Amino acid sequence: MILAVPATVLIGAMGLRDLLVPVRLAADDSGITVVHGFAGRRHVPWEAIWDIKVDVRRRWGLRSEMLEIDTGDFLHIFSSHELGASPTEVAAALRRRGT
Repeated sequence: MILAVPATVLIGAMGLRDLLVPVRLAADDSGITVVHGFAGRRHVPWEAIWDIKVDVRRRWGLRSEMLEIDTGDFLHIFSSHELGASPTEVAAALRRRGT
């Protein structure tokens, strides 16, 4: 019971966040907009983005990908679940858009 109540609250909060802020990353001509914190947004111009890469890890026969956007001050990390697409495809699209 001691662990079940906090776990239930945490899962409920994460579900609520996904309902309130379904878009975690958006790109336009001026830069990208990322969710910062629980529901805040931060606009990052293309000039402020240092690096866009995909971190691929293999563990216990499973492969996972995470999109990493480095802005110097912050490292924004997104999973395929948050993006709704493959991080490799999103990284390629962001690189094309940013140039």
